[in-house]
Formats: sequence, C-alpha cells, structure tokens
Amino acid sequence: MSSYKIARRAFLRSAGGAAVLLSPILRRIEANAQGMAAPLRFLIIHHPLGTQHRGPASAFDLWRPTPTTATTTDFTLPQNSAPFEPLRAKMAMVDGLNIVTSSQVAGGNNGGFNTHEGGVVGVMTGVPTLGPIGTQDHAAGGPSIDQIFLDQSPLLGGNNSPSASKTTFQYLALAADIRSDRDEVAPRVLSYRPSLPLDQPSSEAGRASARQPIFPETAPLNVYNRMFRSVLSSNGDPAVAAAKLAQQESVVDFIRGDLSRMRTLVPAAETSKLDAFATSIQQLEASIRLSLTASACSQPMMPESFSMTGAGATGMQAPTGGGSQLKGVDYFDPGDPDNHPHQRLGMQQLGMIRAAFQCDYARVGTFMWSAGTNWVVFPSTFQGATANLAGRPASSPHHPPSHTTSTDVMSWLAQLDTWYAAQSSAAIQALDQITDFDGNTLLDNTVVVYLSEIGRAYDHNQLNVPLLVFGGKNTRIKGGQYLKITDGPQAGLENATGNRPWNDLWLALAPIFGVNLPSLGDSTQWTGPLPGLVG
Repeated sequence: MSSYKIARRAFLRSAGGAAVLLSPILRRIEANAQGMAAPLRFLIIHHPLGTQHRGPASAFDLWRPTPTTATTTDFTLPQNSAPFEPLRAKMAMVDGLNIVTSSQVAGGNNGGFNTHEGGVVGVMTGVPTLGPIGTQDHAAGGPSIDQIFLDQSPLLGGNNSPSASKTTFQYLALAADIRSDRDEVAPRVLSYRPSLPLDQPSSEAGRASARQPIFPETAPLNVYNRMFRSVLSSNGDPAVAAAKLAQQESVVDFIRGDLSRMRTLVPAAETSKLDAFATSIQQLEASIRLSLTASACSQPMMPESFSMTGAGATGMQAPTGGGSQLKGVDYFDPGDPDNHPHQRLGMQQLGMIRAAFQCDYARVGTFMWSAGTNWVVFPSTFQGATANLAGRPASSPHHPPSHTTSTDVMSWLAQLDTWYAAQSSAAIQALDQITDFDGNTLLDNTVVVYLSEIGRAYDHNQLNVPLLVFGGKNTRIKGGQYLKITDGPQAGLENATGNRPWNDLWLALAPIFGVNLPSLGDSTQWTGPLPGLVG
C-alpha cells in the first residue's frame, strides 16, 4: 500500500492542473475498490408559477391524480405531471404541504404570504425573513436547505465531511433565467449562506447587508470554465478555454496521457470508469460547442447563442413604477420559430450539474428554470393552446398574464407547466441512465426535489404546493407512490385540516444525509418529519 501511495502522490504532482479533475475520480475509484458506497447527492429543481389545481377557476386538476383523498400506488398522472411517468418507480408525488412564511418584524406581509417572492425564500430557507426591502423583496433570515445539508452532512462533501471526501466545488447554484418583475433578490435566488448579525432590524439597508444570497450562474460556459479551465489553459484564462473548445480541442486531449498513466494505478476492473469519465466530459463539451461560433469566442463568457437579448420587465405589463432591467434568454425567437435558446441553456445547465455529480466535483446543486415573476417569452400559441391576449401578440412573457382565470390563458399556462415538466423529466432520466461508481445509476444515489414557489398562479395560493421527490434505491425514498398528507394541523385546498407545513419535508430528508435537523423555522413552520416518504 505504501508504494501505491507514493505512486499516487507522484501521479497527481505530475498531472499539474489536471490533478483538480483527476483526484476526485481517483478517490471514488479507490473507495469503490474497497467496497465503499458511492456518494449521495442532493439536487433541487425549481419551476415557476406552481401548477393548475382544481378550484374556483378550474374543474380539472392537471397536476394531481384523481381522486386526491388517500395515499396510493395505483394512480394516473394527468397532463402537467405526466412527463414524469417514466420515473414513477423512483418518484413520490407529495400532496398536502403548504408554504408557511413568517417575518422577524411586523408588516411586510408576514414574510411574503401568498407571493412569488416570499414563496421562493420560504420554501428554500424555511425560517422567518429579516423583513421586507422595498415592494416584495423579502430578506432571507437564514441559509437555504441545500447549504444547511452541505454544511452539516458528513456525506455531501462539505466542511463537515472527512478531509478525503470533501469535493472540489462543494455546490453548484445555477439558473436558466433570473429576470423578474423588479430588481429584487427574493424571486431569483434559491441558495443562501447563513445570515450575518442584523445590527439594524428596522433598516432596509441593514436587512440587505445581513442576508447572504448565492446569486445563480446563468451562463453554462462560465460553469464549464470554473470546473475545467485549469486543464484547458495553463493560466486559467476562460477566453483561451473557449477558443480551444471552438477549435474542437477537448479536456480529454489535455489529460489523455494522465488517464493512461492512471490506468496503471487502479485495479483492472475499474479502468472502464476512466473511459466513462472521459466520455462524459466529451459529451458535455459537444453540447457547449454547439453554442459557440468563431465570433462568440472573442467574448467567451457569454456564448453567442445565449446572448442576453431578452428584455426585462418593460411595456404595458411591467409593474407600476418601472420594472427590472435585467436581460435574459427567451424561448421564443421571432426570427426562427425552431430556435429555443431558453430550452438549450436550461438543459446545458442541468448537464453541468450532472457532470459535476458524475465526476464527484460537487454533490449539491440547485437549478432555477426562471423566477416566479419571470419574463421569459413564449409564443402566445404553445403546444396547441392559445392565450388570447390584448392586441393578439405573437408572444408573451410567462408571468404577467398569469393573474387571470381566463380559460384560454390558463390552458396556455398549463402547457408551459407541462413543458417545464418534460424538460426536467428528461434531465432526471439522464441521471438514471448514467452508471455511478458503485455500478448503480446516479439517480440511485441522488435525491432530487422538484418544487415551485406557489401552488397556483392566478391567486398565488400556497396550499398543496406541487412537489415531486425522486431517488433510487440507495436514497431510501419510497418511490412509486402518490403520498397524500392527512395528519397535519393546517388547511388544504379541499380540507379544513390535514395539511402540513413545507419544512416537514426537509426534516424528513435530513437523516438521509446524516443531518440532525429536529426543527426548522418558528412553531408555525414545522410539525415534524413527514411520514411515509423515507424508508
């Protein structure tokens, strides 16, 4: 063993910058050769504007199966959740959780009750906000659940993990689009670090300084450079990295010799994993290369295909007093009906997380398709549904028309929800098609939570918020079920009592990752770990 350790150290020293890439894969191969389990991962995917529940505006529930009265394994997924059918065996649909907001100060709509902005903060942090900033910017009063798990788990590669098990990047916080009604933090950030001491509770400036948002990265190439540029460029210059990508050069070309030497270190039975590692990087590069052109390589931080041409919150639908001026990438391209940059960018971002999980560079990730108050533009006729908006425009941003019970607009919104479900399902299925270090799939070792910031769009109702939890055999998630919550103290869409607060989900998931989380938030925000979800 001592000779192996000497050879290992010599190998990593000679690899130079490539050691950042190779040491995690070598670590996992060594662990697998010793019979150790593959690492667990945790991913949150956020989709905007809830879903379409049965209610005053609709006789049909397009998310939950019918009936919705009891837990069952015999159910049919309706339109909005049907894209997840291929994942049924490793999926639990949870019905009966409410987002419960709260605030440390009086006013501010109790932390953003029944708002998109407060919903994002509430669902991710689960604790009272520090108070409002401006119109609806509710300042997060603590860390988000992904960061809580990362900091406290001995399994997720964070600071509480053994030194040999810490991951290179720890987490990825990504998004496809962050445009929102106003230039506020709350609706466009999922992840937060622990808040700083609040010296001035009554001051908006003090609240803004105390919260610690992790702003999501929206450019896939930036994420790629962060993970791989030490190999692509001797000085870490992302411009050089992008140019090499455009010239068809690959990370694998730079480390091919290192991979060959690495084969002499690992057991023969493990060499196939080195091939899989190389293949995964090449597939990722091919995806990015599609968005690169010669002209774009002069500005590699933003590939040409994803230039931020989408407008912010402007025009007649913008909030009173003026909206956000942030730019983004739309689904709708008026010059090319077959060009959907929002889709490609989002799937590439999810591909970055998949690659980081596969290579053990990070074990925690969050991904936001768009903010709840988003301005991603879609065709006004989408997947057979037409939103008959004033002036009959060819396209419309997603969020502004949503505050209506008009049948045509609700049908259009339902198709957008179905589309987000289809894209997310494809990304999660990809996790289930990749072999992990232990011979199982990545999804067998990953807990994925698919959530939104409200229950339904037209009234911002936060009861029975749509929730899916995915995970294979090593996650202990009890898949193949519609889990109906009936034992809680809170009201639901159809019942006076029976629902539980959202934080009960996080309390149930915490033990999977070795985290002791007996409570979260104030007394209204939790009751106890959600039963029936984790085996």
